[in-house]
Amino acid sequence: MQLEYPRRARRRPQVWLQLTLLIGFLFCLVLGVGALAALVVVQTEPPAQKTGSPLAAFPRSQIVPQHALMQLTGDPADALAYQALAAGELDLAYTIALFTPELSDMRRLTLWIQLGTRYLDAKRPGDATQAYLLARSTAILGRNLTILERSQALLQITNGLLDAEAQAAALDSAVQAKRLAAQTPDLLPAQRSQIFETLRTPAQRLGDSAFEQEIYDLARNPYLSPQAQVLASRWISLTEAVASDPAVDAALTTRRQAARVLADRIILTGGIDIDPERQTLASALVAEDAARAAAYQRALSAGLSLPQQFYLLQERRAWLALKSRIALGGFGMALVPEWEQNAPAIVQELGGVTNNTVSVVEAIIGTLADPVAQAMLRVEALTWLAQQLELGMLPNVTPTQLSDQLRVAQAELTRLGAPLALPVAYDRDASPPGFRYVAPEAIQ
Repeated sequence: MQLEYPRRARRRPQVWLQLTLLIGFLFCLVLGVGALAALVVVQTEPPAQKTGSPLAAFPRSQIVPQHALMQLTGDPADALAYQALAAGELDLAYTIALFTPELSDMRRLTLWIQLGTRYLDAKRPGDATQAYLLARSTAILGRNLTILERSQALLQITNGLLDAEAQAAALDSAVQAKRLAAQTPDLLPAQRSQIFETLRTPAQRLGDSAFEQEIYDLARNPYLSPQAQVLASRWISLTEAVASDPAVDAALTTRRQAARVLADRIILTGGIDIDPERQTLASALVAEDAARAAAYQRALSAGLSLPQQFYLLQERRAWLALKSRIALGGFGMALVPEWEQNAPAIVQELGGVTNNTVSVVEAIIGTLADPVAQAMLRVEALTWLAQQLELGMLPNVTPTQLSDQLRVAQAELTRLGAPLALPVAYDRDASPPGFRYVAPEAIQ
């Protein structure tokens, strides 16, 4: 007997399920492709420039405290900066360059450019860009730099910014190098031609055909005849040293000894069990701050000459810059907690002393008989103020307000028959906005 099994009924395919699975697959595919595209864009996109005051945004994560403390022991700042650079401690070198007003502009400019190169080597393009931007500010606004030093610096900065993929900032720097070469009267045609020829390579890399053609034409015909004059610095002649205060000298010696002990303790213990030494240094710093403030007030009431007041204010600025660095964590460790809690007020005080310095310069201007010399020194003082603003040391001054003052002072030189070849003004359309060389007719 043959058994018969009932046939199973044929099921109709569930079309809705197939469609759901297909749609889900396509959605995941689109999502994956989108994520891959976003990753490629992020990896190829140039690094964003840092914003805000350089004093608030300086890199500090890799500062080695025992090495940073050497400045508080009395070791020279410029030597420490170059030692840090050679040792690869880039954040320490950056911090010294930013917070040490005593450094000459040539030293500071060289440090910024070398830092830009080293940050690029360390795959830190954002920090490299910031270093190059500060170098550009120094090249434009710094004192006692020759035209050739400024031009060579701007060319290096342009190439560095291109390497950092900061195209807009690189073009901005290239324009400044071109303007400097075209508007300066003291350059020989061969020198002018050399600058333009050197500028041709970055001009090609920039991808701006109009600018590239302009540089090509200038290199072929460097026989320009600008008639204005370059601003000559009188800054160093304004000062007359004041005898040091014995109380400050004693406090300084105590602080240096305390800093040395703390640095040695960190090296010995690897940073463990250092609080007694840290508190000793904190007490020494607070005592020194009090001694300096008292000495400053005594000196101001002692009837100092204007050059002596200028010297006193420069000394006060140097201390407040160091105090600001401590308050903002620029030594790789907390040193004086109460200063850290009061950091904005300390930076404000630094800005006030910076403004007072220009007030003393204005009083010195009043003693000069020559109107051109008066106007020249006023422009130099305002240009120096613009440099401090770009370093973050003038928190309550707006760039447009300062630019207006500069325009008036530079226009006065034009009225007196002594126009400047490289007038400076705030350019809100620059990359990033800041003080730049402008055409002489722009300030008339």
